[in-house]
Amino acid sequence: MSNADPDRNGTGALMERVRATIAARRLSHKDAAALIGVGKNTLEDHLAGEHVRSDSAEKYRSWLAGRQRASNVFVLPSAERELDLQLPGEESPPPPSRPRLVVDIFSGCGGLSLGFDLLEGGSQFRTVLALDNQVAPIATLNRNAAALGHGERAIGRVVDLTEFLNATEFLAFYLQHAGEALDDAELQAGLRTLDDGAFLLFLDEIARTDRAFVERLNAIRSTPNWAAACGGLNPRAVDQTSVGRFHDALRLPRPSRKVATLPPLLWSAPTPERASPASPGGKDRTDQDWIAEVEAEWDAEVELLAGRREGDGRGQLTASARRVGAFADFLATDAMQQVRAAWIEWRARREWLRASLFCDARFASGLRRLYERAQVAVLVGGPPCQGFSRIGRGKIRSLREARIQAHPDTEAGDARNRLFQQYVTVLSALRPDVFLFENVAHFRSVVRVDGAAFQATELLKEAIERVSHGETRYEVAQEVIDASRHGVPQTRQRYFMAGVLTGRDAESSTRLAAACLELRRDREAPLALALAGLPAPGVAGGDGRSTGAMDAQHALDHSDADAHAFSRWVRQPRPGTKVSPVTVDAHVCRAPRSDDAALFALMGPGRRWMDYRAEQANTSALLAGLVDALLDLSDDELGRLGASATGPGRPIPGRDALLDLRSRIDGALPLRLLLEQIGARLGTPHHLLEGGYIAKKESNHGDWLARLDASRPSKTMTSHMSKDTYAYVHPSAPRTLSVREAARVQTFPDWFAFGGVALTEAFKMIGNAVPPMISGAIATRVAVVLHRREVAGREAVARQRG
Repeated sequence: MSNADPDRNGTGALMERVRATIAARRLSHKDAAALIGVGKNTLEDHLAGEHVRSDSAEKYRSWLAGRQRASNVFVLPSAERELDLQLPGEESPPPPSRPRLVVDIFSGCGGLSLGFDLLEGGSQFRTVLALDNQVAPIATLNRNAAALGHGERAIGRVVDLTEFLNATEFLAFYLQHAGEALDDAELQAGLRTLDDGAFLLFLDEIARTDRAFVERLNAIRSTPNWAAACGGLNPRAVDQTSVGRFHDALRLPRPSRKVATLPPLLWSAPTPERASPASPGGKDRTDQDWIAEVEAEWDAEVELLAGRREGDGRGQLTASARRVGAFADFLATDAMQQVRAAWIEWRARREWLRASLFCDARFASGLRRLYERAQVAVLVGGPPCQGFSRIGRGKIRSLREARIQAHPDTEAGDARNRLFQQYVTVLSALRPDVFLFENVAHFRSVVRVDGAAFQATELLKEAIERVSHGETRYEVAQEVIDASRHGVPQTRQRYFMAGVLTGRDAESSTRLAAACLELRRDREAPLALALAGLPAPGVAGGDGRSTGAMDAQHALDHSDADAHAFSRWVRQPRPGTKVSPVTVDAHVCRAPRSDDAALFALMGPGRRWMDYRAEQANTSALLAGLVDALLDLSDDELGRLGASATGPGRPIPGRDALLDLRSRIDGALPLRLLLEQIGARLGTPHHLLEGGYIAKKESNHGDWLARLDASRPSKTMTSHMSKDTYAYVHPSAPRTLSVREAARVQTFPDWFAFGGVALTEAFKMIGNAVPPMISGAIATRVAVVLHRREVAGREAVARQRG
């Protein structure tokens, strides 16, 4: 399996040398991995062609050169800095007559599309729609979109892509949104009058159906049966994750004695009150197949809950199973059976209405004609990697069938697979000139189905072609991009795939797809550049909104401004202005515990706490041997020895105390002594001496607590920062990074606001984002590619006329 040509990052030849050396020394993979300092599975993946990270490559080179592996040292060896500044970037082409439209799916807070929006002041691209299923990142995206000059209309929408039945429904959704976002009166009028007003009729019917369901739910909630059923339900049962998932999957309001309201739904936006027109077919009805479909959907979710009820566990898990069981019993009450009947009628009618419109060929053809007014040039985003790596050719067939049938495929697999299917469906609906998506570096670019291997890129091309009935084909390219090689102060490696719509010359399209990912190399940016000019941060607990800390403005110091491309990027003026921001929000870090702050102060830059272990220390071995010798004595011998040690300060511990002492003499002894010393000074034991934390090694998250080095790029920002930031201790202050510092490492400009959300939510969306500086570099290449296509198209037309 290979994510990219191994020779692209210079490791193909390296791994061949490793393979030859292992064979020459007659080493097993297990023994070789131990000598090199990598895991056995990691070694085998690299030998099989998997992408090799720079830190692993350095281990291989050191082993081949005969250098001993430094496993527990207090000073990191300096890494070789590569400054290959080849491939000077091509300047952006002349801007088009109006910005090309971009759609961002799985958008988060918009890191991937932001780079496109910022290119040449927004003259090249404009994001018209961004979709995510999380509220906080979309709210952040919309607040910042206003600063980009997108007007007051929100471009971000909270939508679950798995809700769309097919490409036609997504296209209708896009056109409705684009008409409003672009303030295109002609597009809006065309959608209203299409197919004798079928779309407006549909929206009216959806609204009427939703209102009827809510009225029926509230009628049920007003009965004594409902009050009795709710009274007997443990309130904590509704808070269980699996119970919440049950309601989210069915789009069902959670049980309560309050007035019922529906959660956000596709097509649930309020519509003006009008006289109710006739329903499709002339009367209220629902296809019986849909009734059977949604009955099965409800029963499947109930079965999942039953499985949770019977799950094994202890302690908190047992209590959780009991609560889930209590909710399962609640589902069997007469009141909830009435809710089930109302839900089935509502859901089945809603699905039938959607299928009746969006599986109609004439309506689909009309939408395609309207789409010419707001065609999308670039689609960005990426589905979770698990769904793509597991997709098979049987799934591709089901995607093709979804073009004409709205029923879900029972073999579709987990939600991640459905997200991949929806990604292909969106591509088929919008047919952009270029698509781009990003994923983790170890994204599996080879898929094995029934013993046969397929390139993920080939599967993607085939999926798109089949879903669109051969009307759409893309030539694709793939690359693993290390952000630190392009001026980002972070060693972030990510997989990118670019696709270019096939024109008259497929070979040319292939070259253009590769050109989208050919980024200019830039000087390495150390973490110090990201921290420069920021004052001491505010301090907050897990939720910064409670004190307004996330909204507070902090003054910047531009006196140390650097000429590095990164510094220019993060300090760029807010769109529409010419002056760099003088303040930033969200400069808030978690309040460190006093014992943690004391430990942070003792750690050197670039140190992980596992680096303070001493697995091969002679003193520890001698101490362990001495205690073992005492434990080998009989109880009588140990007692006589203890009685003979009568001098002050020289007691011989009893056997239990010796056993406890022996358990502490291991590689973690130096770290234990540091933590005990901190606890003694503070008058309370350090919390990291409890709960098995101190036993963590390299193979089980020993880098969980680490201090950053300001002279080097940071480690990768991840969404785990929402849970804790122990892996991101500030290089010089006894605290962890702030939200703004993490945002700078991810290259969000200083004007990009993260206020208004919780500290945890901000860390999560920042960790999940694509660095806008990287997306900006890709946007430059995509602009060049699109310009070349347009020029080639004009030349071809001129030749035909000539």
